[in-house]
Amino acid sequence: MADDIFITPREAMGLGGAVFVDATGFMPAAGRKGVDAYREARLPGAVFFDIDAVADRTSTLPHMAPGSATLARWFAQAGVPAGQPLIIYDQNGYFASPRVWWTLRRSGLNARILDGGINGWKAEGGATETGAPPARTPLPSAPDLLLIRDDAVRWDDVLHHVEAGDALIVDARPAGRFAGTEPEPRAGLSSGHMPGAVNLPASKLADPDGRFLAGQSLLDALPTADRSQRIICTCGSGITAAILHAGFTRAGFTDVWLYDGSWMEWAARGDLPIVKS
Repeated sequence: MADDIFITPREAMGLGGAVFVDATGFMPAAGRKGVDAYREARLPGAVFFDIDAVADRTSTLPHMAPGSATLARWFAQAGVPAGQPLIIYDQNGYFASPRVWWTLRRSGLNARILDGGINGWKAEGGATETGAPPARTPLPSAPDLLLIRDDAVRWDDVLHHVEAGDALIVDARPAGRFAGTEPEPRAGLSSGHMPGAVNLPASKLADPDGRFLAGQSLLDALPTADRSQRIICTCGSGITAAILHAGFTRAGFTDVWLYDGSWMEWAARGDLPIVKS
């Protein structure tokens, strides 16, 4: 088990020099923004990472993975040296913290996910702060970041694997959307799934106390035990797919990929196969 991608609140409290990164985000229909939750309560000294702002702004799809220059600008503007340990957390389960972990991991940065998020932190007696965010001095220059782990796939890569049947495509959306019996949250987008895909709702990878599954419990939740199998994680728009990516990675799988455009891109194209069952 590659447990080092998660860190417990107790371990985080004893880790000096780490920077907390608040990755809280919400679905568009929630009527709330992650930065509002960040201002209301956050871990001491935490900086905010907006997955819609630190993204590929040339794409017509939301929150696509940022290039190295865009990510480096965030570090400079946030006043965060890229060499410091980064602890990523959510205020609503694991909605976006694995996505930020995945984004930072692609540049080889020292990033870990706080197990249990802010609720787990408070349950261990951890302090929080509110009000105006802490002032940080921007860095004089952006760090030199490189993409060293390109584990994102495009629609044509996924179509190749659909036709070849040589990868396990795992979809993190709720069961009704996967089956095509419930609508997608984005108007006009067909529900359903890619041929051969299996469904693993992202919520299944956390226990009732909000901790991420580990050990045999995690293996039992995954649709395969073959750690050498190629895994492609997908979801609605690339966010909760990162939860699956974190789960497979924690379980020791070595060939794990994330379909960044996910269902929003696949279904919107109109020329790709869709299964409803």
